[in-house]
Amino acid sequence: MCMYYVHEIVMRVSVVSTRRSVVGEGPHWDERSQTLLHVDLFAGDVCRLEPRTQDTRAIHLDHEFVTLAVPYASNPRHLLVTTGTEVRRLQWDTGETEILVEVDKGEKRTRFNDGKCDSTGRLWAGEEFRFPTVQCCPGTMGLESSPAKVDLGQGSLFSLDPNSLTVSKQVENLNLSNGMAWSSDNRLMFFIDSVPGKLYVFDCDVETGVLSNQRTLVDFTVSHEYQDCGIPDGMTVDIEGKLWVACYNGSCVVRIDPARGNLLQKIEFPVSNITSCCFGGPNYDELYVTSALLGLTGEQRKHQQLAGAVFKVADLGVKGFAPACFRR
Repeated sequence: MCMYYVHEIVMRVSVVSTRRSVVGEGPHWDERSQTLLHVDLFAGDVCRLEPRTQDTRAIHLDHEFVTLAVPYASNPRHLLVTTGTEVRRLQWDTGETEILVEVDKGEKRTRFNDGKCDSTGRLWAGEEFRFPTVQCCPGTMGLESSPAKVDLGQGSLFSLDPNSLTVSKQVENLNLSNGMAWSSDNRLMFFIDSVPGKLYVFDCDVETGVLSNQRTLVDFTVSHEYQDCGIPDGMTVDIEGKLWVACYNGSCVVRIDPARGNLLQKIEFPVSNITSCCFGGPNYDELYVTSALLGLTGEQRKHQQLAGAVFKVADLGVKGFAPACFRR
């Protein structure tokens, strides 16, 4: 266990999984079972971690990429998952899936990447462009020739209405769609496009699902205080409205003030590729952080034996919100 002193707050960082994921992603705290859902993106596994025992149960899906898993509000044993460019319903007890919708069918080589539900239970998922040899996550993105190297401008951000299962394309010309979060009043949506290293903010009408007035909050490639933070990846928000961003190839999670975009805190980890984070635990005062093995050389793996693990940060001095489920 490591202890870090940040702004006079003593935080405890510990490992809570025996499993090492190729690319751990999409952490979602399931309040009803007090477990952490996440995916091992390239392995095609949907995972459920019991932090007390560090045991992980995984369901393998016979698909190239599995990029998110969110419980149904009506039944926590049903999960909304994304595989490639498909949105599916997974029955946890049987492992059976059925396709609900598909995006970009036959149009281009894209896949979903990161995604989550807003307060209305609507799913938001991004895509990226992909090459045949690698994988990505929901918005969509182009296929990667290697981690974080994609065919630019091929990704989009979609929303999925939980009642009609209607898909709407919200934003185009994205590269590597990643973290999402909303302000507590739901008037702002925050969104990360990882390859340009930008954290965007939109005005958001959460009832209609319409985004407008896109602007850059943080550009990780030009801001001096973020120069050692790597690539912005997954994201969550705390009850004070501050953003927590996982930094791939940066060994850290950073806390950001959304009013000015300045860096407030930085939590360091003993692995390079930090992928995403979410609040969890009985009181939502623990930060769960996923990581990846992918992209590490053999020598790097020798020195980063915890790569691919799930970490927990305790004693943060701040809490998060319960995550929204798919309202169906």
